[in-house]
Amino acid sequence: MKRVSYKPILERFNIPRPTLIEWQKCSNSGDNKNWRTKHIEYLREQIDAEEETKKELQEKAILVEELFLICVYLFLTCTRKIPKKQDFKQGIKEFLLYPKKSIELQHEFAKRIWKEEEDTNNSYLKNLLLMDSLSTFQYHVLIRSALDFNLRLFNNENLACYEGLKGKTWQELYMYNKEFSLKNIADYFKKIGILV
Repeated sequence: MKRVSYKPILERFNIPRPTLIEWQKCSNSGDNKNWRTKHIEYLREQIDAEEETKKELQEKAILVEELFLICVYLFLTCTRKIPKKQDFKQGIKEFLLYPKKSIELQHEFAKRIWKEEEDTNNSYLKNLLLMDSLSTFQYHVLIRSALDFNLRLFNNENLACYEGLKGKTWQELYMYNKEFSLKNIADYFKKIGILV
């Protein structure tokens, strides 16, 4: 049996290694009708397609600030699944242009999202242009990556994701500011190959 690296599939799909080894045995048996053979082949093709798409996204020269807004919007709206592109565009428009008024908007973290009106409008327009420039698969890869970035925050009991910033403590806002730092976002998206 030829040696096969399971690491990409393990990391991307969280399938247990023993399960993958069993699937690979079926794949190597030459039984092309076995669903495991077809499935492991599909997963490898999916990873290859995602890697190629990340290279395409690199050519878009996406700004870290755009990724910041995408990640923050998805987190503060408790989004865990990829929304349809049109729903995302409408949602981020409402999020950026019509923030819910609250004292929390005075915090440094909020000021990174909602700047002066003209700057906020520019941020929204840049984001809209980015979304419109993406193919369906590019959009899915980008949003999936942002959701994966947020996943570790969803698992943090100290960071709730309800109603934007309304009712957040200053300690929570400090944590958001730290977790959504441009450095953290840039490091993550470089590591996965979307930023150069």
